[in-house]
Amino acid sequence: MVSSRGKECHLIRVLSVITQNPNGAILRGQCITDSGEIVDTHQEIVARLHGRGVAVPVMAGQWWTVKGKVSTNSFINAGGFQMVQDQMEVLPGDAVLKLPSGAHIVDYLKRNPRFKGVGPATADKLWEKFKDRLVGLLDAGDYTALEEVVSPVKALALVQGWQEEGLGKTLQWLGANGVGLVIGRRIAAHFGAEAENKILENPYRLLSFAADWSEVDVLATQTLGVARTDDRRLAAAVEECVYRRFSLGDTYVPLPDLIDGIRRLLKEEKHQQDVIDAAIGHCERTGRLLFDQQGNAYSPGASILEDRVVHCIAVRQGLLSPACNVDGLISEYQTREGNGFLLNTEQRAAVHLVADHHFAVITGGAGCGKTTVLKAVCLVLEAQGYEIVQVALAGKAVKRMQESTGRAAQTIASFIKKLNEGTLVDYSGLAVGRAILIDEASMVDLISFSALVRQLPETVKIVLIGDPHQLPPVGPGLILHCLTNSVVPHVELTVAKRFGTEIADVANSIRDGVFPVLKEHGPVQFTEIADTKMAEVASNEYLSNPMDSVVLCSTRALAKNINQRIQDALSSGRKLVMTWSEEADCWAATGLREGDLVICTRNNWDLGLQNGSMGTIVSVQHHGEDQIGKIEWDDGVARSFNDALLDDLELGYALTVHKSQGSQWKRVVVCLPQGSRMVDRSLIYTAVTRAQSEVSMLGNRSAIQDQVSRKKAADRRHVGLPKRLKAMKMYAIAA
Repeated sequence: MVSSRGKECHLIRVLSVITQNPNGAILRGQCITDSGEIVDTHQEIVARLHGRGVAVPVMAGQWWTVKGKVSTNSFINAGGFQMVQDQMEVLPGDAVLKLPSGAHIVDYLKRNPRFKGVGPATADKLWEKFKDRLVGLLDAGDYTALEEVVSPVKALALVQGWQEEGLGKTLQWLGANGVGLVIGRRIAAHFGAEAENKILENPYRLLSFAADWSEVDVLATQTLGVARTDDRRLAAAVEECVYRRFSLGDTYVPLPDLIDGIRRLLKEEKHQQDVIDAAIGHCERTGRLLFDQQGNAYSPGASILEDRVVHCIAVRQGLLSPACNVDGLISEYQTREGNGFLLNTEQRAAVHLVADHHFAVITGGAGCGKTTVLKAVCLVLEAQGYEIVQVALAGKAVKRMQESTGRAAQTIASFIKKLNEGTLVDYSGLAVGRAILIDEASMVDLISFSALVRQLPETVKIVLIGDPHQLPPVGPGLILHCLTNSVVPHVELTVAKRFGTEIADVANSIRDGVFPVLKEHGPVQFTEIADTKMAEVASNEYLSNPMDSVVLCSTRALAKNINQRIQDALSSGRKLVMTWSEEADCWAATGLREGDLVICTRNNWDLGLQNGSMGTIVSVQHHGEDQIGKIEWDDGVARSFNDALLDDLELGYALTVHKSQGSQWKRVVVCLPQGSRMVDRSLIYTAVTRAQSEVSMLGNRSAIQDQVSRKKAADRRHVGLPKRLKAMKMYAIAA
């Protein structure tokens, strides 16, 4: 017999978990009192917990407060007893994990599988020893005190399990207030047990963890009662404008843009100018913002980073390099290369530049001989007595650098880590020291470069090599793009050598803001196509000749769409790569299949993989095995992989243009959607120069002509480095 009782709220102890997946959980439990006593031994409740409000795995023995509509079913069980089973539908936010207190903690510890090895006897001993102090010891993580009763291993397990339960409660509070799980975990990891209090104290702290302004503002003003004119809200709006622009690449915000941005965030016309001025003034007085003479607003961090770059250059001005017969070494290099090989005038000038200066910049387009110069530079630096360190931002650029020069190279992040850890070989005994060569320097952002030079002695020689016409860095600021003027020693290589003349001509025309007329059967082709058909046509283009080909896109969404289409065509029906989900308590598909082409998106030194390494999944293992598959990588090595690597793998048939930097393919399909604001001349130029022999461009010709004529992304960034470099030069002249 089933009847409905409406909405109720109960405290329940979980007896078992019927099912659990990313969409929620179904549990079987008993209603209990606050002291842990069972309300009715003949009554059970089956609760269906919906959505992200669950936040943490449900386990037997846990206590949950649940609220929802209840229907009742009466039945006779196998033992002949009359039983009542309540079924409850619990919506997101209406299920809260509750931690026990008092004597019933004994029952909680012995029933919960998170506390492995803690049986009834151990739980009783803990309570007998500590009584009401036990909860406080667990909250404080005092495993040393617990060792009076249990082993060190068991004490540590108790503390860790208790902290995980507490984390779950915090995550649920955040989730119930509209904060997503990823951001919730960041907050809980940073503040620990104080997370809830810290957010109640100032809800706008959530912005520091990449939370969305709109969501935070709703939480603060509508849930937590923060007034719309509260100083915390106004100051947060000012800082949000500056830091949002920093995340988009700008190191400063012009004052009119700052005021407009604040108005948009506050969404109220009644916020008069004097209120906004007061908020800006408050941030300036308290050091949250810095202003230059033109009224541009900087975060203190951005200003410090740019000053560090200027200092790095200034202290190297005028430093003398060891004497060296550069021309003789160039002749030796040319002879070694053979076949009448000669450096051109620009290349020779670049080698001399590096030999003579402690900070030098070499730029040039694709195929203009930057790698050739790099090899000659290494010979000269070694002759001068330098220990050479080659670095690049991305793993694939590191790999190409190694292959091109025949010398070891590493990522900037790896080198900085070694500097921080003090694990580099000490070269202080050398008469000269180190020379750092930074390849693909257009990719290096302000944060990465500043972190690098901060660790380097002022006598270290620094050489940047790259193409300033490519896309700007993904991260904030600009480095290489700001150094191609007379402030620093610089040579530009302009003579194309590497690939077909037409590809070079097309690339250079795009670089200069003109979309050229293409030859009918030339290596660069254009197909007029609507945005709605682009994914389909690009996929078919790739499938017509997939060997050493790639599709390059302006957005991740388009790349994902094309990857899915190509995967369906090439590996549909093949074995799925599956992994066990602890939170969902089930096997989950990863989106990958046997035979898929994949790209590694993060450096993994233990496996010998770098950001940008590409490979093919050649086998998939059975469920339950530690290794769930094997990938044959582009270095020729087949490596087993487990679920730990899956977060760093993506399908590699289609990539964003940003991810393609530093790599080359014989054939490149370039997708240029008409509606994408990200497409400009630097993106198209970067995509075209990834090709060695063939380019297929897809889009609307009229739109592409507009996109090519648009200022390149780097020129649209607001960065203070050029002004600081100019001031440095004027100061040097005055001195």
